[in-house]
Amino acid sequence: MMTCLRNESGMALLLVLVVVALLSTLIIEFSFSTLVDLRATETFRDRTKAYYLARGGVEAARTILQEDKNNFDHPDEFWGQPLVNIPAGDGDVSITIRDLSGRFNLNTIADERGNPLTGYHRFIALCEEVLQLDKVDAQQLADSLVYWYNGDKTVTTPDDEYYAGLKPSYPRRGKKLVLLDELRLVRGFDQDYFERLKPYLRVVGDESINVNTAPAEVLYAWQFSAAEDNIEIIFDRQDIKMLVDYRSQSPYQRLQDLSQAEGIGDRWSGAWLQGSVGVKGTAFQVSSRGRVNQGTRRAQAIVRKQGNKLLSFKVE
Repeated sequence: MMTCLRNESGMALLLVLVVVALLSTLIIEFSFSTLVDLRATETFRDRTKAYYLARGGVEAARTILQEDKNNFDHPDEFWGQPLVNIPAGDGDVSITIRDLSGRFNLNTIADERGNPLTGYHRFIALCEEVLQLDKVDAQQLADSLVYWYNGDKTVTTPDDEYYAGLKPSYPRRGKKLVLLDELRLVRGFDQDYFERLKPYLRVVGDESINVNTAPAEVLYAWQFSAAEDNIEIIFDRQDIKMLVDYRSQSPYQRLQDLSQAEGIGDRWSGAWLQGSVGVKGTAFQVSSRGRVNQGTRRAQAIVRKQGNKLLSFKVE
């Protein structure tokens, strides 16, 4: 009888240990799930706050641009200085503003009837400078954009067969570019060419460029603005270097200030078409990052300074 009681006591103890183990596992699992849900909720909360901080950064950038009321735009001004990790609410925000007006506007290459414009020869020269292409290959890239812009669907361009043969196939847009990334769809612009050209290009704003922010390659290519047989090169690459070196020390507050650069003098007035260059920016790119704890959101916007118009906006 005593042996039987001891066996029953042992079985009861074993059952109790099993039940305790199961309950412990359930408690641990419940605690872990609760912790995961809590972390997910905190992350969502922080990313939501970071989203509004990023949006607020864009609005702050727009205010900064509106407060800049002088007659020139140069990256040494306040708007051109990055604002990094500025405390805001529960987190911080970083803001960067860049003038896009010094870049080449791709939409000036041709109209939507397939007629080349003043940007056609400029773009060929830019491709020769940046991509180190010969004139024939550079012209093929320019022609691809002329065909892409042609909105007359009754006309078959030399590139239509190429687009039809792709997998998946797609037709030419027949309109100007809305986003710079769309350039990747145009024949000839592979990833390598796109990445190398990207820092020199834009698809917003007017035709003119800001000589305070234009890369040397754009300033040089901008001289190729007339009919091919009538192009006159006023500035060689050394002249362009002098222009860029001068502005790194002092902004061009008026176009006449170009004559102050070493060796330039009055030649600046004949280098570019009248009205195609200036000292002010029109379109600015704003990059804003909001951060709260581990939550981070980034906003990208393009702003037209005149009228404080928001041309594009996206949050990542």
